[in-house]
This record gives sequence, C-alpha cells and structure tokens, in this order.
Amino acid sequence: MSRAVSALRLSPVMFEVGARPYPPAEVYRAYLAHSDVFIGLYWQRYGWVGPGMEISGLEDEFDLSKELPRLLYIKAPAPSREPRLADLLARIEKEASASYRHFRTPPSWAGWCVTTWRCC
Repeated sequence: MSRAVSALRLSPVMFEVGARPYPPAEVYRAYLAHSDVFIGLYWQRYGWVGPGMEISGLEDEFDLSKELPRLLYIKAPAPSREPRLADLLARIEKEASASYRHFRTPPSWAGWCVTTWRCC
C-alpha cells in the first residue's frame, strides 16, 4: 500500500514498520501539521491507548486530520474487528465528514487511491 501512495509522489506515514525512540503521538501530530491530505486505512485493530490518553493514536490521528481532505478505506470482511474501531467507523459514517470506501484486496485499494488523486 505504501507503493501506491509513493506513486502519487506523497510520503506515506506508517507506524507498522517498527518502534521508535520517541512517543508516536509526537510523530503523527508533526506529520499531520505538514500534510496536505489524510488517507486512512482501517481493518480490524483499533490500536494502543497510550498513558494519559482516552483514545488510541489511530483515532486521535483521524480527529486531528479534520482540516484536511480525507479519504478513508475500510477493509472487509473484518471478522475480528475490535469494538472500539467499529465504534469509530460508525461515528465516521454518521458524521459524513470524510469520503470512505470499502475494499477487499490491496490491489483494489491501490487502484482507487491512484485514480482518485490523479483526478484532483
């Protein structure tokens, strides 16, 4: 998926690639402050709720992106989707503040992403 984002000459920010020596909230907040668009990919995991936080970094990142154009992609089926992620996705749908689409395979997601952003 990072290849599809890179093909658009954008820099993907992915926390799945390993631990860092600084708090993740500092990292994603700094990236968001310099971002032109937010692309979110969601499947089954809600993420870790850090010390002193009431929501995960995943939800915090989404909330902080409200001033950016947002494209959200939700992978299905998700037989083990965590309840808090299901709640977040229900809130996103209810608020209708972001464009979102369901997908089944990475190639379908990558095609939509590239097509969408090349049109803009």
